[in-house]
Amino acid sequence: MASAGQERRGPEARNADVKRREFMHNQFIIWEGKVGDQAFIIMEGKVEILKTTEEDQKILAVLDQGAMFGEMALIDNEQRMASARALEGPATLLVVTRERFQKKLAGLDPFTRGLIKILADNVRNLSCKG
Repeated sequence: MASAGQERRGPEARNADVKRREFMHNQFIIWEGKVGDQAFIIMEGKVEILKTTEEDQKILAVLDQGAMFGEMALIDNEQRMASARALEGPATLLVVTRERFQKKLAGLDPFTRGLIKILADNVRNLSCKG
Protein backbone atom coordinates (compact mmCIF):
# COMPACT_ATOMS: atom_id res chain seq x y z
CA MET A 1 0.00 0.00 0.00
CA ALA A 2 1.25 3.47 -0.84
CA SER A 3 2.27 5.56 2.13
CA ALA A 4 1.00 9.07 2.76
CA GLY A 5 2.27 11.48 0.12
CA GLN A 6 2.95 8.69 -2.37
CA GLU A 7 0.66 7.73 -5.17
CA ARG A 8 0.46 4.37 -6.83
CA ARG A 9 1.93 4.30 -10.28
CA GLY A 10 0.07 2.01 -12.60
CA PRO A 11 1.08 1.14 -16.17
CA GLU A 12 -0.45 4.35 -17.53
CA ALA A 13 1.62 6.55 -15.18
CA ARG A 14 4.84 4.59 -15.74
CA ASN A 15 4.46 4.97 -19.50
CA ALA A 16 3.43 8.62 -19.50
CA ASP A 17 6.50 9.48 -21.58
CA VAL A 18 5.63 6.86 -24.22
CA LYS A 19 4.04 8.40 -27.29
CA ARG A 20 1.41 6.88 -29.53
CA ARG A 21 1.22 7.69 -33.20
CA GLU A 22 -1.37 6.81 -35.78
CA PHE A 23 -0.53 6.10 -39.41
CA MET A 24 -3.16 5.93 -42.12
CA HIS A 25 -3.47 3.16 -44.75
CA ASN A 26 -0.36 3.02 -46.98
CA GLN A 27 1.41 5.76 -44.99
CA PHE A 28 5.10 5.01 -44.58
CA ILE A 29 6.40 4.80 -41.02
CA ILE A 30 10.09 4.17 -41.68
CA TRP A 31 12.19 4.14 -44.84
CA GLU A 32 14.85 1.65 -45.88
CA GLY A 33 18.33 3.19 -45.89
CA LYS A 34 17.50 6.00 -43.46
CA VAL A 35 19.00 6.44 -40.01
CA GLY A 36 16.68 5.14 -37.31
CA ASP A 37 16.13 6.71 -33.92
CA GLN A 38 12.86 5.00 -32.99
CA ALA A 39 11.35 1.54 -32.84
CA PHE A 40 7.62 0.83 -32.80
CA ILE A 41 5.19 -1.56 -31.14
CA ILE A 42 1.87 -2.17 -32.88
CA MET A 43 -1.06 -1.44 -30.57
CA GLU A 44 -3.78 -1.69 -33.24
CA GLY A 45 -3.79 -2.41 -36.96
CA LYS A 46 -1.27 -4.02 -39.27
CA VAL A 47 2.09 -2.99 -40.70
CA GLU A 48 3.84 -4.42 -43.72
CA ILE A 49 7.61 -4.59 -43.95
CA LEU A 50 9.01 -3.92 -47.44
CA LYS A 51 12.41 -4.38 -49.07
CA THR A 52 13.30 -2.54 -52.26
CA THR A 53 14.56 -4.77 -55.08
CA GLU A 54 15.79 -3.82 -58.54
CA GLU A 55 12.29 -4.38 -59.95
CA ASP A 56 9.94 -3.21 -57.17
CA GLN A 57 9.23 -3.56 -53.46
CA LYS A 58 9.01 -7.04 -51.97
CA ILE A 59 6.76 -7.64 -48.95
CA LEU A 60 8.88 -9.38 -46.29
CA ALA A 61 6.25 -9.61 -43.56
CA VAL A 62 2.90 -8.41 -42.31
CA LEU A 63 2.97 -7.64 -38.59
CA ASP A 64 -0.01 -7.56 -36.21
CA GLN A 65 -0.80 -6.21 -32.76
CA GLY A 66 2.03 -6.68 -30.26
CA ALA A 67 4.82 -6.92 -32.84
CA MET A 68 7.87 -4.65 -32.66
CA PHE A 69 9.77 -3.33 -35.65
CA GLY A 70 12.54 -0.83 -36.31
CA GLU A 71 14.65 -2.12 -33.43
CA MET A 72 17.63 -3.24 -35.52
CA ALA A 73 18.73 0.35 -36.17
CA LEU A 74 18.66 0.97 -32.43
CA ILE A 75 20.69 -2.13 -31.63
CA ASP A 76 23.55 -1.57 -34.06
CA ASN A 77 23.23 2.11 -35.09
CA GLU A 78 23.10 1.18 -38.78
CA GLN A 79 20.65 2.33 -41.44
CA ARG A 80 17.19 0.83 -41.71
CA MET A 81 17.16 -2.54 -43.50
CA ALA A 82 13.60 -2.20 -44.78
CA SER A 83 10.66 0.18 -45.00
CA ALA A 84 7.40 -0.15 -43.10
CA ARG A 85 3.94 1.20 -43.85
CA ALA A 86 0.47 0.97 -42.34
CA LEU A 87 -1.77 -1.65 -43.93
CA GLU A 88 -5.57 -2.01 -44.10
CA GLY A 89 -6.57 1.19 -42.34
CA PRO A 90 -5.00 3.14 -39.53
CA ALA A 91 -2.26 1.59 -37.39
CA THR A 92 -1.74 2.85 -33.84
CA LEU A 93 1.85 2.46 -32.68
CA LEU A 94 3.78 3.01 -29.48
CA VAL A 95 6.98 4.91 -30.21
CA VAL A 96 10.11 3.58 -28.49
CA THR A 97 12.84 6.23 -28.52
CA ARG A 98 16.53 5.40 -28.84
CA GLU A 99 17.04 6.68 -25.27
CA ARG A 100 14.35 4.40 -23.80
CA PHE A 101 15.61 1.43 -25.86
CA GLN A 102 19.22 1.98 -24.74
CA LYS A 103 18.12 2.21 -21.09
CA LYS A 104 16.41 -1.18 -21.45
CA LEU A 105 19.51 -2.70 -23.07
CA ALA A 106 21.78 -1.21 -20.40
CA GLY A 107 19.79 -3.09 -17.76
CA LEU A 108 20.76 -6.42 -19.31
CA ASP A 109 23.82 -8.41 -18.35
CA PRO A 110 26.85 -8.16 -20.71
CA PHE A 111 26.30 -11.70 -22.06
CA THR A 112 22.74 -10.92 -23.15
CA ARG A 113 23.74 -7.56 -24.69
CA GLY A 114 26.53 -9.31 -26.60
CA LEU A 115 24.18 -12.03 -27.80
CA ILE A 116 21.67 -9.47 -29.07
CA LYS A 117 24.45 -7.67 -30.97
CA ILE A 118 25.63 -10.94 -32.55
CA LEU A 119 22.08 -11.82 -33.61
CA ALA A 120 21.58 -8.36 -35.11
CA ASP A 121 24.85 -8.67 -37.04
CA ASN A 122 23.79 -12.10 -38.35
CA VAL A 123 20.43 -10.75 -39.54
CA ARG A 124 22.14 -7.87 -41.36
CA ASN A 125 24.66 -10.20 -42.98
CA LEU A 126 21.94 -12.59 -44.17
CA SER A 127 19.87 -9.67 -45.46
CA CYS A 128 22.79 -8.44 -47.60
CA LYS A 129 23.19 -11.89 -49.19
CA GLY A 130 19.48 -12.38 -49.93
